[in-house]
Amino acid sequence: MKEQEFPKQKWETLKNIKKSYSYAKDSKKNFIYYIVASIILCIIGAIIPIYSAKQILSLSDGLLEQLIAASVIVFGFELLRNAVRFIAGRNASKFYRTTLKNIQIGIATEILKTTSKEFNKKSSGYFIERISSDSGKIADIYLNISDCLTEIITNCGILLSIFLLSKIIFFFYLGFLIILFLIQKKKNDIYQKNDKDYRKKKEKATSLVSELVRGAKDVKVLNAEESFLNEARARITNAQEWRYKMFMSNRLFSYVYNNMRDILDFSYIILMIYLIKNNFIVIGTAVIIWNYRHQIVYTLDYVGMLMEYIKDFNLSANRVFQIIESDQKETFGTKKIKKVHGDFEFKDVHFSYEEKEPILKGINFAIKANETVSFVGKSGSGKSTIFNLLCKLYEPDSGTITIDGININELDKDSIRGNISIINQSPYIFNMTIRENLTIVKEGLTEEEMIEACKTACLHDFIMTLPKGYDTMVGEGGVSLSGGQRQRLAIARALVQKTEIILFDEATSALDNETQASIQSAIENMQGEYTILIIAHRLSTVINSDRLILINDGKIEGIGSHQELLKKNKSYQKLYELELKETKK
Repeated sequence: MKEQEFPKQKWETLKNIKKSYSYAKDSKKNFIYYIVASIILCIIGAIIPIYSAKQILSLSDGLLEQLIAASVIVFGFELLRNAVRFIAGRNASKFYRTTLKNIQIGIATEILKTTSKEFNKKSSGYFIERISSDSGKIADIYLNISDCLTEIITNCGILLSIFLLSKIIFFFYLGFLIILFLIQKKKNDIYQKNDKDYRKKKEKATSLVSELVRGAKDVKVLNAEESFLNEARARITNAQEWRYKMFMSNRLFSYVYNNMRDILDFSYIILMIYLIKNNFIVIGTAVIIWNYRHQIVYTLDYVGMLMEYIKDFNLSANRVFQIIESDQKETFGTKKIKKVHGDFEFKDVHFSYEEKEPILKGINFAIKANETVSFVGKSGSGKSTIFNLLCKLYEPDSGTITIDGININELDKDSIRGNISIINQSPYIFNMTIRENLTIVKEGLTEEEMIEACKTACLHDFIMTLPKGYDTMVGEGGVSLSGGQRQRLAIARALVQKTEIILFDEATSALDNETQASIQSAIENMQGEYTILIIAHRLSTVINSDRLILINDGKIEGIGSHQELLKKNKSYQKLYELELKETKK
């Protein structure tokens, strides 16, 4: 590491520790107990070798009667050290548990605040690695630093005892320690650079494996197992080869380092023979110092570990705080509407997911409270984008969206999402029980409310045929349910929220005709009480809506009832005629 990089790393470490400590405050008492215990361990660790060295010097003057008393005192210190270590370990475990929990919840919270556009740019592995791996390395730093400093200070006490016994041997060890330190430092610098690259490659591999697991069914149906496995093999191999390179580099430095330690031991023996022969020290002193030799070298090991922990911590902290401090977060206003009426309007709204690829091109329309309006048009015309903007999953490039006459940007999150339910074409079902999939969206949901919602969604009868009923696990993504059952569960999940605005994004597309008719009947029963917006692929399912809005290539081509559009709008006439032809086939 270059000299100018050390102050930079020092301030970076202090800054990251200060940031991460906010997640450790809940367990501050345990951390204080741990630090006090560590200080006591440092004192004991420093006292024992110095005290022993002084006794050895006294024994050389013929004070043999102090041996038994000194041994008892050292034994007492060791018992005390064991007790303090137990206390330190207990508080360390509590501190780590609480800190890790807070960091992981903190990251998860900030991930949920991240804009949908930013989500689209990142892989799932990007976020998973930071929650599962980086968070642990941040939580570890306080205990790792404390442990290393405790051992370093203890071993410094041993070095001081050697200084009291023999200054020649002290400077001999000091010289070797400097050489070993330089080797260790070089090893850590190279390891850290390689580890940074390895994490990126591992992240790519993790992301693909996550996709492979979540999309296993589709991979099989597409007969794409071989291509997916080839890509997974390439990414995993790339990551593991880099890991191998990283550890081989470590082993090379370890080989040099271990050889230097062996040279140190051999040189010490030669030096001892010389010093004893020339009456600089007695044999007893030489033996005592020889017994301490490993702890002296371990000082460097702990220094190296400390440097490695700090670099690892900074890398993980930078990755985590990149998410936490990102400016790519959803923003909401401060105005609060406890219960909306359901009026909203789009005024000259333009939007694009990617630059220079406009999806909506100056959309204008208004919806009245308790009105049922359906959006129709070809796939990719921008219908689902309108729903995404209404839920504020994305921000329009220009134009305004209002709810009850208030600009959506002025409203707080609960006023928007607490009053809108959306049922998607491909809803994500959580890997929980059916009951938990419903109660997770509404705390305090009663059994009667849950059953009522499931009956409305035509799902209750099916649930009652399951061995565990509402307590049946549905698997990741609702894999144990059919497509229609997943959509009906999503409809029930939206209904328990009892919001004023309900959005159906082709929510009946995967249902059979009988179930679709039941859901259609349920939707019709809600008409007049809720503002209902429907995106439909089949015009036959929405002809009874109060109004239809025809979207084509990001623009509105017509607004009116089914009969009005059928008489006046040629684009709508073509869509309807095409559907009639397909129905007759």
